[in-house]
Amino acid sequence: MTKKLFGIVLMAIAGLSGCASVSSSSSPALAKSEWTQGPVFLTTDAVPASIDYEFAGDVKANARAGYDSVESLYPLLVKEARKIGANAVIDVRGGRSPSLFSWAAPFTYGKAIKVEDPKALETLDGRYYQ
Repeated sequence: MTKKLFGIVLMAIAGLSGCASVSSSSSPALAKSEWTQGPVFLTTDAVPASIDYEFAGDVKANARAGYDSVESLYPLLVKEARKIGANAVIDVRGGRSPSLFSWAAPFTYGKAIKVEDPKALETLDGRYYQ
């Protein structure tokens, strides 16, 4: 009986661990001491030519299960942007796709950038995330 209960508990833990949201970037993470500190600006807009920036990498996040909003994944994009030294994510897009545990799990992605003067981005439609 205890082996059966142990098996059920083990399967439940394995199943729930697969439900977590995940994020990644196309660039390797920097040492934690080099991560971006402070707020990160997210926008669905592209950066105007008048603003100089350096591309840090593509970032993405997805939920393996659930029906939350795409915006609920934005903190994961921010975390990935910080890991690669970016202070903004532009061209943010998202939607829903089938996953192992959901017919319509949210996903999102964007381009992480480093901007010398992040205040210059405030003319764009977006917001800062801590």
